[in-house]
Amino acid sequence: MNTTTKRSDYWFVLVLGMIYMFNFIDRTIISVVGELIRRDLVLSDLQLGLMGGLAFSFFYAIMGIPLARLAERFNRVNIIVCVTAIWSVMTMLSGAAGGFLQLLLCRMGVGVGEAGFTPALVSMISDRFPPERRAVVFSLIAVGVPVGGALAAIIGSAVAQAVGWRLAFVVVGLPGLVLALLLYLTVPEPVRSNDDAAPPLRAVLTHLRRSPAFIHLTFGSGMVGLVGFGLNLFLIPLLVRLHGLSLPQAGLAFALSFSLATAVGTTIGGFAASALGHRDQRWYAWAPALLLCAGLPLYLLAIYQSDWRWLMGLLFVATACLYAFLPTIMTVTQTLVEPRMRASAAAIHSFGQTVLGLGLGSVLLGYLSDRFASAHFGPGYGATCVNGKAVVQTVICLHASAAGLQQAMMVIASFLVLAIISYLAAARSLKGQAGFSRKP
Repeated sequence: MNTTTKRSDYWFVLVLGMIYMFNFIDRTIISVVGELIRRDLVLSDLQLGLMGGLAFSFFYAIMGIPLARLAERFNRVNIIVCVTAIWSVMTMLSGAAGGFLQLLLCRMGVGVGEAGFTPALVSMISDRFPPERRAVVFSLIAVGVPVGGALAAIIGSAVAQAVGWRLAFVVVGLPGLVLALLLYLTVPEPVRSNDDAAPPLRAVLTHLRRSPAFIHLTFGSGMVGLVGFGLNLFLIPLLVRLHGLSLPQAGLAFALSFSLATAVGTTIGGFAASALGHRDQRWYAWAPALLLCAGLPLYLLAIYQSDWRWLMGLLFVATACLYAFLPTIMTVTQTLVEPRMRASAAAIHSFGQTVLGLGLGSVLLGYLSDRFASAHFGPGYGATCVNGKAVVQTVICLHASAAGLQQAMMVIASFLVLAIISYLAAARSLKGQAGFSRKP
């Protein structure tokens, strides 16, 4: 393809970026209204972690690979249209849930829908754009993730505060149906760069097993996701419990300190990766390792700030460091496989990142938060604070839950050390040469 940017390329980036944005809005809204749900449905932090993380990520991971196999055989635009409609409807149905189990099932449905998006998207980008432009294109589309997080935090918290958390699910779920129709009507399916039949899944797994770079990059991204997804799910509860912010105030703080930082980090990271990678491909692993070394101490400092404004400032820089190269790593893994393996490789990478990050991270953080809160409170924390049987001790319960969550976040941060080690190991496996292969 000619490297000159066409108007249709801008439209492609815009429409897919908006869908990615609502993909993340529908994924994130549970963390925005999670504190209200926890109080309304009388849940523990572990249950919140199960509902906001494991329920979504388990089915996201289970369905990701089969849907990726479909993306290697059938029209990818139609696949994205269908899965966008599924996750949007399931998000709206979450507002009608009568209890924990029903909401858990709805979140599973959201995971099933969203599982088909990223593999098909990455495959389309790989067929539509030359190798040297893919990191930038995916980074620009991935800006929809932090923008979506910001909108979910600001709009979702305002709606939930005004009319309740149930209507908030309906408000954020409905636009996805409109975007699915817009994609179907205006974006054509890219011509595949290889007309050969998609290889069997066993061949893909064998190929990836023999690629140390892919394994290390995927594990490293999973460890970053473990910290990042956990922070994404529990930052608003921390701001409400520890710093006494209202839900709209916490939503705005989340948007500024987490979502905006992610947008800045991924945008700059995409362009920086393209520039550095042309010199030496090992920079695709060296750069995220170096930024994580800078981001880890800033993250630890941010969590223990007594002033929420200092927390926001420190967390902004730390988050930008954590997320700067995650979109780039996804596109780099595409250069390690044959064209017809791209969707499956993207699904397997997402599997590792989502299961390790969102699934394990959210549940582990919720579990540790409950355990540490119980240690701060003393015997009877579950009966007194979680089940709300002693209203007189509300302030004590709030202090214990805030301290427990704060301590749990500190422990979770240690997984970034594993990410740094993994990225450095990946650099040893990448070729020490300039530029991408020109093979599509």
